[in-house]
Amino acid sequence: MSSHYEKLDGIERCIDDEIPFELPQTWCWAMLSSLSTKITDGEHKTPTRVQDFCGYYLLSARNVRDGYLQLDDVDYVDEKEFVRISQRCHPQKGDIVISCSGSVGRCTMIHDANNYVMVRSAAMVSPIQMVSAYLMYAIQSDAVQLQIRNKTKQTAQANLFQEAIRNLFIPVPPISEQCRIISKISELMNICSKM
Repeated sequence: MSSHYEKLDGIERCIDDEIPFELPQTWCWAMLSSLSTKITDGEHKTPTRVQDFCGYYLLSARNVRDGYLQLDDVDYVDEKEFVRISQRCHPQKGDIVISCSGSVGRCTMIHDANNYVMVRSAAMVSPIQMVSAYLMYAIQSDAVQLQIRNKTKQTAQANLFQEAIRNLFIPVPPISEQCRIISKISELMNICSKM
C-alpha cells in the first residue's frame, strides 16, 4: 500500500491507514524527513584517530545512550580530520543522534557546543518545526522504537539505514503541547531520581 500525505503548516502529514494508531485531533503523524533539515549518518571511510584529545570528538554508536552521550570511551580526531568529516556530518546543539549499528535506536540530543563528528554507526537528525527534546522523547517512545525494530536490517549485526530513519512516522503535537510533555517528563524523571 502506498502512503498518502498532505502538506499543512510546512509539515508533510500522513493521511493514510498505515499510521500506528489514532492521535488527538490537534496532533498528526509525520515522516521524520519532513521534520528535519538534514538526516545523515557519519563518515564511511575509516577516520584517522589521534591518541590525545585536541578539541574534536569522534562519536560512534557506542557513545550514544538514551538521553546522553557517553564520552568516557570516545575516540578523537585532529582539526584536519574534523574539518573533512564535518562536511558530511557535524552534529550541533539541538541535533538528535541515533545509534544505527549493533544496539540500534538509542538516541540523545546534543546538549552542548563541543566539536563532534561521527562514524557511520551513528546518524544525525537536525529538527525543524519541533522542539528537539520532544523529538528525542518521541524517538525513544515504544511506537517509534517498534518502527525502528521493524526497519532494522539484520546481517552479522543489526543496522538501521538512512532511508529507514527518514521514513519513521513521528507523532507531532502542537509546539505548546511538546513543551508540556517535556516539562512533565522532566518532573517525573526528577521524582524517579529521588527514589
